[in-house]
Amino acid sequence: QNFMKVLGDQAVLDPSQMQQKVLDQMQARQKAHLERNAAAALSKEERSAKLARKLKEDTSQQVAVALFYVKDMSHPYHRTKVDLNAQQNSITGGVLECGVYPNSSVACVIAEGGPKAIKRYTRLMTVRMKWKGLGEEEEEEDDGNNEDDGTGTTSTKTKFNPNNECSLVWTGMAKKRLFKGFVFQSCETSDQCRKVLKSKGVGHYWDQVLAKSKGEDNTFS
Repeated sequence: QNFMKVLGDQAVLDPSQMQQKVLDQMQARQKAHLERNAAAALSKEERSAKLARKLKEDTSQQVAVALFYVKDMSHPYHRTKVDLNAQQNSITGGVLECGVYPNSSVACVIAEGGPKAIKRYTRLMTVRMKWKGLGEEEEEEDDGNNEDDGTGTTSTKTKFNPNNECSLVWTGMAKKRLFKGFVFQSCETSDQCRKVLKSKGVGHYWDQVLAKSKGEDNTFS
């Protein structure tokens, strides 16, 4: 219609010219739109950096802390999720494992970070994480299947523990971070685990997780 006004009688006499002008204008707008999108597009590294800035919180004055008890942290799926989400949310702390009981272990998961990050992490640990497995269909697919470990030999896939569980033992605030990164560590005895955490001034963390593993509710305030 705008071209009809501009071209007047010429548009009536030569409608193909009007159509071409409309088409050229549409293509020009589309090209400009694509060029703007290309200029604004971020590389994979830039997107990661942008996400990190968005999730970063100021923990210089105080730090939120969450303490979890996990019955079995041996499955690669759980270890990867716990570690990856800690890195993405700038959470420090780690996983301390020990074979406290015969044929059974206890894992203490410590998470330090901003309040929002700890809230997201707590939801992962207590709601989103599939501690007992990925579901019946996935379990059936794994039954009897072997996978190549990259060395030319096959190994049986790790099975999920159907009795696995995770509980939030305690959450609160601290004055500063006690850990520089997020690490996994294993100890042979319960005393060694407590000694590791005692060196950070939080030996009681292990006591609380151990009590939780025994079904005792001795959480501190």
